[in-house]
Amino acid sequence: MTSALLSGTMTTLEAASYLGVSIGTMKRWRSEGGGPDFIALGERIIRYRSVDLDRWILSRKTNAE
Repeated sequence: MTSALLSGTMTTLEAASYLGVSIGTMKRWRSEGGGPDFIALGERIIRYRSVDLDRWILSRKTNAE
């Protein structure tokens, strides 16, 4: 069942590529907060759902021109 739940998730490398940022930025966001939601399966096993990444991107939208 767990593998079915994780089938649509991304690794940190994949999520960083999706967002166009470095792995270091992803790690900093995780430790300092302010980044997209993630799933921590263990200390070194982190996964991201595309829906959470998309939601985070939309939350960054501003009305500035």
